[in-house]
Amino acid sequence: MKITIEVDESLKESQLVLRCAGLTEDIMAIQKKLMDLVNQRQQLLVNRGEVDYYLVLDEILLFETTGGQLAVHTANEIYYSKYKLYELEELLPGSFMRVSKSSIINTNQVRAIHKNITGASEVEFVNSNKKTFVSRSYYKALELKLREKRLAR
Repeated sequence: MKITIEVDESLKESQLVLRCAGLTEDIMAIQKKLMDLVNQRQQLLVNRGEVDYYLVLDEILLFETTGGQLAVHTANEIYYSKYKLYELEELLPGSFMRVSKSSIINTNQVRAIHKNITGASEVEFVNSNKKTFVSRSYYKALELKLREKRLAR
């Protein structure tokens, strides 16, 4: 694979073009990784009371519906959003994943999973005492996504 960087100071916005002979799995993986890098600094408008906050997506541990509201959890705070979970599934980058009927987690923030073969497994997050559950139907997909992030031997 050949990589070329061209500097064009007349551009108002940077543009990345991938030229390939065909759309292979490797090319799609590169595209996904690049989009995740670009999206890391994206922000989401949330609120708490009468105050609006702009959270960087990578600060968010999980989204969960509770009492008809969508709670947005960071390591130390809880905010609220007007989005529905299904809307967030479409908008969020690949590092976010639905793990139950009522929650989406940031897989970049997962510290541990306590496996439970007969029921929901419990997820712990980095630098937080917050936890959530992964339903059995989502567990295998989560395990595969986390395996992709591990260092290869």
